[in-house]
Amino acid sequence: MQNQQQNGNKLIVGMAAGALAGAALAMLNSNTRSNVKQNVSGMKESMTSLASDVKENPRETKDQLMERVKAASDVLKDAANNVQELYNKVNGDFKNELKDVQNDTQEAVSTAKEVGSKVKDAKEQLVNGSGSSESSQYSQPH
Repeated sequence: MQNQQQNGNKLIVGMAAGALAGAALAMLNSNTRSNVKQNVSGMKESMTSLASDVKENPRETKDQLMERVKAASDVLKDAANNVQELYNKVNGDFKNELKDVQNDTQEAVSTAKEVGSKVKDAKEQLVNGSGSSESSQYSQPH
């Protein structure tokens, strides 16, 4: 269990490192840098507008923000529940499928071994001639 947690932590660190590396590479492009500057500028304007709204009408602004935060929280909770349900369903279905495949594979291997053994026995009978009396018995009319 601890090994899985360590692997999960390594995965998260690896994903974060990849995201940072990708962001750094993206910033090498002048169009990307320009877009980032525009987005940051837009965020600055939004925050300035929000700050002035808070100064002018703090109670109403607070209530609006609280409503937005609650709505966003509800959406995130629903999404998290949906993801958990999907994970449980896929994980359960996958485990069942994996067990079925494992059982089918074991049966196939067992059958292949049986057939191989019978083929080997038949070959030995043909090579040693022990099966010739039976075959001559079938080929001669009674």
